[in-house]
Amino acid sequence: METCRICKGDQDSKQYKGYNICTECADLMEDLMSEYFQRTIKFGGSNSNRLYINYVETVQKFASDYLRIRKHSKQHIRHMEEHVNEEMKKGVEGGRRRYLERLLQTINWLSGSPEFYNYYFKDFSACKGCGASIFDHYDKLEVGNWFMIKCDKCDTVIKKYFSPKFMT
Repeated sequence: METCRICKGDQDSKQYKGYNICTECADLMEDLMSEYFQRTIKFGGSNSNRLYINYVETVQKFASDYLRIRKHSKQHIRHMEEHVNEEMKKGVEGGRRRYLERLLQTINWLSGSPEFYNYYFKDFSACKGCGASIFDHYDKLEVGNWFMIKCDKCDTVIKKYFSPKFMT
């Protein structure tokens, strides 16, 4: 049996083609990537909105939107690592502590594997329906605990994330 690249535990299934990542670590990766995708697309708050708009306006040329989505990945890793460390300092125990320890392990792996961002987002930088860039043509929709990013040209759902209100 193969082992997970992240936790070194048994590889129970293949969540990501070419990456040996177990189901538990894949779930944590989805949490991390959904947070990053939402921050990139959703804008967070008014200050980050202005920063993002300035960033987009000042960019000369990108090789592709596929590479564009990874622009702030290092900041995201640093932010998530700080957040997890702060939570652990509060003395959490039990299942919550285990979750945070595994999340930190996944963050550490991701910081040493930045190419995973390109792999993960390769199908999300453009609409599969009409080919429009998600940076230029997207709409966001929150339905209950779900956050969806849709193409504003053809209404195709680009990505759907489970996003309970306590996580954002």
